[in-house]
Amino acid sequence: MHIVNAATMQALDQRTIQQLGLPDLVLMERAALGIFNALQRHFGHQLQQLSVLAGSGNNGGDGLALARLLHCQNVPVQVWLASPQSGSAAYQQQLQMVKQLQIPCQVAAPAALAAVQHSLAQSSLIVDALFGVGLSRPVTGLYAELIALANAAATPILAVDLPSGLQADTGQTLGCAIQAAVTVSCALPKWAHYMDPALDAVGQLEVVDIGIPPDYYADHPEQVLCPAVLRSLLPPVRKRNSHKGTYGQLGIVAGSLGMSGAAQLAAQAALQSGVGLVFLYVPASIQSILAGALPEVQVRPLPEQDGQLSSKSLQPLLNAIGEHDALLIGPGLGRQSETGLFLQGLLEAALPQPLVLDADALWHLAQRPQATAFTQPVILTPHPGEMAQLLGCSTAAVQADRVTAARQAALQYQAVSLLKGARSLIATPDGQLAFNASGNPGMARGGMGDLLAGLCGGLLAQGQPAYNAARLAAAWHGLAGDLAAAEQSEACLSLRALLAQLPSAWRQLAAS
Repeated sequence: MHIVNAATMQALDQRTIQQLGLPDLVLMERAALGIFNALQRHFGHQLQQLSVLAGSGNNGGDGLALARLLHCQNVPVQVWLASPQSGSAAYQQQLQMVKQLQIPCQVAAPAALAAVQHSLAQSSLIVDALFGVGLSRPVTGLYAELIALANAAATPILAVDLPSGLQADTGQTLGCAIQAAVTVSCALPKWAHYMDPALDAVGQLEVVDIGIPPDYYADHPEQVLCPAVLRSLLPPVRKRNSHKGTYGQLGIVAGSLGMSGAAQLAAQAALQSGVGLVFLYVPASIQSILAGALPEVQVRPLPEQDGQLSSKSLQPLLNAIGEHDALLIGPGLGRQSETGLFLQGLLEAALPQPLVLDADALWHLAQRPQATAFTQPVILTPHPGEMAQLLGCSTAAVQADRVTAARQAALQYQAVSLLKGARSLIATPDGQLAFNASGNPGMARGGMGDLLAGLCGGLLAQGQPAYNAARLAAAWHGLAGDLAAAEQSEACLSLRALLAQLPSAWRQLAAS
């Protein structure tokens, strides 16, 4: 499924109107019908008394058209107009039809706010059609008061296209925003629908067709990882005539004294990925701990300094990894200066293998402002704080525009950038971008990133291109978390439960 920003959506609307000859009034009617059907699916038993808050743009026109459809189905509806004297021609046509049908329609002037408040409180459902995707400045004045009244009404809200008050490209709240139970997006999902902090405001998302030809956005580089996309990323069915060498070797360079768990988790996830062999390279002081915990993994000790890998670990490692098909570096590695020298030497050794760099490997990478772009396939897996270090900015700046941050890191390092978060983003140096829709708040706990890195590494070792491996790993990891949460609850979701659900999640991906 493709996903768009505000400018692209507006361009698609105009192309449909101008090139296809489909009038904007027809698009508005299609949108209203799709929203009406969504209302029936989500709130059929609550379609008793509705209030529609309508702005003056095409989003408001969608709301007016919806009010007309509700009225024609004998559903009582009250329309509140935020700015009736302005608006597009299509909006004015919709307003005229509402008036001709004598649908209750009043101006939400400041003097009428008490009446608006009473109407919203008495409604079984509120429809937010104040702003569409074009909002670019903070909401103030009457609009801010209407949003506050709607949120305070303790009545479910359905938002048309995007909850009013959200910035469509970043998901940031522009002063205040509608808190919707359901958002119905017209034609395509927008970036903000999959962005933190907009996620809680969006609620449940549904996308409805309004008649824009798919050919108009077929080559668009941004996508949501829907079942059809994920099916295309799955490796072929295994041949009966195969062996452990058929499915690759993954080398994991991880762990330090006191942080052996990160290495263990990454290795356990890698084992579930389908890779044939996993080799784990760790400081000698924790080798026996991990060898006992991971009988399926070849755990190799390396020389260390104060419990962490150091420059004297480099040559023994280089001597051992020549036949590996991919390397994962970083979980629990530690941040000593000697460990940084070790990693610098490892990255400067012109390794031929694809890499996954995670956790402390990213921290050390960020300490090297002179770092050059990678020449082999690489996946970077930062959380927002690590991304901020890689880009030399604040975590708040990353979260304020996650798309730009993910793309900037991909371009700067010539690597696939997997920015973790409530909805992870995967970006490539050539501008492709994927939004992962799976996962839940129960996964906000230590160690989840180690599991994700292990899946990325295992898929890379099996020959998956870096972008494919990152997309598939993110979606698989999130889906396993969703299955685990359904069984255990989000608050009690454990790493072991997620690991146990990886096979079921894989079967669900293959069957979807």
